[in-house]
Amino acid sequence: MRRGALRPGRMSALRSLLGLGLLVAGSRLPRTGAQADACRAGRPWWAPPRRTSGGRGDPEAMAGAAVRQEEARAVDQELFGEYRFSVEQLMELAGLSCATAVAKAYPPSSLSRSPPAVLVVCGPGNNGGDGLVCARHLRLFGYRPTVYYPKRPDKPFFTALVTQCQKMDIPFLGEMPAEPVLIDELYELVVDAIFGFSFKGDIREPFRSILDVLSGLTVPIASIDIPSGWDVEKGNPGGIQPDLLISLTAPKKSATHFTGRYHYLGGRFLPPALEKKYQLNLPPYPDTECVHRLQ
Repeated sequence: MRRGALRPGRMSALRSLLGLGLLVAGSRLPRTGAQADACRAGRPWWAPPRRTSGGRGDPEAMAGAAVRQEEARAVDQELFGEYRFSVEQLMELAGLSCATAVAKAYPPSSLSRSPPAVLVVCGPGNNGGDGLVCARHLRLFGYRPTVYYPKRPDKPFFTALVTQCQKMDIPFLGEMPAEPVLIDELYELVVDAIFGFSFKGDIREPFRSILDVLSGLTVPIASIDIPSGWDVEKGNPGGIQPDLLISLTAPKKSATHFTGRYHYLGGRFLPPALEKKYQLNLPPYPDTECVHRLQ
């Protein structure tokens, strides 16, 4: 994507967004060599020893330590059933984990704008709810989130999440910027909270067009649990390629195809007996942290 001067049509679109007070002055600073080195970590905790000095290990062997879609569903069903957790409880913990991972990967002091502008794109299900909670906590962490939430469930809980964001002066976009360059100019990071691990079937509008736009971004994308548009187990090399992946509860099989710089485990709420039952073998969280960096 070229980052040169905008054409008249693009400039008009930018002026429209400016009228809504959504443009933050300033430009992104280039990443320093030290920052880039700090982002490179060893192999993921769930990867086998590498056969050579290069590459990312054997994807099939790595997949043996991550959960399949059916296993992830079964864990959720037990959390909500036998363990009597509520959706609201787990969503709050998950969204906080996501915001914490974002703050660790892209601390406000490392970004050029103050406060840093973040676009949170939310889908119609629980993954979108995680995104709304994430946006609220990002606001408390010193970011300036904006939410795009095109398909809102008609449920009191999700309506309450929207109200909470609005009461914290988090704006909601009426429409998605139509071109990647517009998002690149307006925001320093995009949080993908569109589809979670339970999604199946064809991607319909408006989300197909949204993912097309996200695929053309140059700013980093942070995906919650699953990069939207990916097969939960097989990934999607032609889809969006996030720079940050926050795996909730446990990494899913598709995480073996993740090539970004940051991978965090979040959602520190799994009972030890349930972890043992499904042989998840998760790494221990450090101290009182709610996230754990996997790579």
